[in-house]
Amino acid sequence: MNKSRNAARITIEPAQEADLPSIRLLLVELMEAMNDTEGFDIDRAVGNCRTLMNSPSHYVFVARQGNRVVGFVNFATRQTVLHPAPSALIDELVISENSRGMGVGKLLIQAVVDKSRELGCCEIEVSTEKTNAKARRFYKTCGFEEDALLLEMDLFG
Repeated sequence: MNKSRNAARITIEPAQEADLPSIRLLLVELMEAMNDTEGFDIDRAVGNCRTLMNSPSHYVFVARQGNRVVGFVNFATRQTVLHPAPSALIDELVISENSRGMGVGKLLIQAVVDKSRELGCCEIEVSTEKTNAKARRFYKTCGFEEDALLLEMDLFG
């Protein structure tokens, strides 16, 4: 089947409570692909998703093909001291393995861009594991540039 025809049947919409079981399955796929899953708790992740769906500064969108959720993105907006307007930060973008390569990720990124513009954001940031070359290439094809270095401090370790 033609990839563009598949992408044309995909809709992007805000996640609903009824989407959480599908999001859970996507999170399981994500966990299986991660190198380090220490401390990852699927039930807590789904609970966090539920909380974020109800937060005024967080947005969770799902990609739906027919009745099936094939991906989701979670992002937040925040004001910083130095930026003239809010910034958006993509925290998670997950596409079902059997739906990759169909343009689903690009549709979700476009939804983030559209919502961020609507909210008056001046930029969108995303981070990924430095070893995740595939994700880095994907984000570059969406217009992101490697511009900064993210440093982390693990408080649970």
